[in-house]
Amino acid sequence: MGVKQYISFIFMILFSLLLCSGTSLAESTINTSSLDKGLSVDLLNQDPDPVNPGDVLEVRISIENTGYDDIENCFVEIKPEYPFKALSGEKLVESIGTLGKRSEDDRRKVLKFKVGVENDINEGSYPLKVYLYSTDKKKKVSLTKELTIDIDSESNAEIEYISVEKLIPGEKTKLTFGIRNAGNSPLKNSMFSWESTNDVILPVGSSNVKHINLIDVGETANVSFEVLTNVNTKPGLYKLDMTLTYDDIEELQTITEAGYVENEKRKTIESKAGIYIGGTTDFDIAFMEQSPTGAYTFSVSNIGNNGANSVKVSVPLQENWTVTDGSNSVVLGNLAKGDYTIADFNLEPVTVGEELPIKFEISYTSSDGIRQVEENVISLYASPSTLQAGSKMTEESSKSSMLSHKLLFLLLLGAAGFFVYKKHQKKVIEKNAEANLTGENQTDEKKMDE
Repeated sequence: MGVKQYISFIFMILFSLLLCSGTSLAESTINTSSLDKGLSVDLLNQDPDPVNPGDVLEVRISIENTGYDDIENCFVEIKPEYPFKALSGEKLVESIGTLGKRSEDDRRKVLKFKVGVENDINEGSYPLKVYLYSTDKKKKVSLTKELTIDIDSESNAEIEYISVEKLIPGEKTKLTFGIRNAGNSPLKNSMFSWESTNDVILPVGSSNVKHINLIDVGETANVSFEVLTNVNTKPGLYKLDMTLTYDDIEELQTITEAGYVENEKRKTIESKAGIYIGGTTDFDIAFMEQSPTGAYTFSVSNIGNNGANSVKVSVPLQENWTVTDGSNSVVLGNLAKGDYTIADFNLEPVTVGEELPIKFEISYTSSDGIRQVEENVISLYASPSTLQAGSKMTEESSKSSMLSHKLLFLLLLGAAGFFVYKKHQKKVIEKNAEANLTGENQTDEKKMDE
């Protein structure tokens, strides 16, 4: 073989290889590009539309092949990223089998997916990523599409509760306010404050303002204050004014490239509530004296900061003491704060010579018109010279006196009987003597006659 022939042979081989390589590369380019361009992923609808923070979102997705070749072993996957999240029990990957080419009926599939929406998201439109791919060895394809999901956000808050309905004058009380996020977006940078009419109620140890960084959707934040009222405050219902301000992100929000929210607005909610000052009071009972007949005298004092009406003191049934005579209750009438009065009870202890607890019940109408019952227990010494001992001594003395009278009567009766007996005996003797004398006289007369 000549040199020219050899060179021509080598050139033909290289040209053939280049031609084959170009054909294969062209086929590969056509397969990938044409299949990718023939696929489409579209959002048919979302439910609800728009969706609220914290809700469950359902999306219906349309998958379609408009290419000239079938695509086998196709899968669709949802990969939720913030503000979306996977839900327990819900599939994120769905197999759709074969997508027919553009002229076939099975070229289009419709799928449903459910994902959750985070609570702390603001209003706006957010991307939900969808992946379409196949495991066909000959025609592997993949496509990523971002579906635009509209999220609504409405901020709203309310004072859910106040822990205390009544305050006792002069008594420090913990006052707690429950602030509930009733909207569907988080409350950020909240500030709560309150004040009462004429400063009748004042905070102790802190101001009347508290800050809360975040209140999530549906949650309640508690803020507490130690409060005090003047001891001389007139009982009644007083107004409490409350103010809540927080960041409200609405139509004017702007999402910057760094992801921060600008143009925040402050929203203010003002409300009022009534709180009663007054109510119950406290009592003190002390032993004063014991009479010789067994009556115990007690002092009853209103030591609280409120007046008490229709006060009644009772000695209920108990183990150590018994009411022996009269009623077990004493009506004392009205007692203003600082006033006192006395109550008497005829009591008999179970034993004498020791300290015994005794229980009292004090019922009264408080300044808010509610009937109250308070128990009070004191220790009372049971003296031997009680009504019980006095009664026994009187009984024994009475028995002794009766015995003496009976004995004296029997003595007198015996003396009288003895006197009558003696007198009767005297008469019998005199009568016998007279009879003897008469008999002797008759005998003498008879002798004289003879």
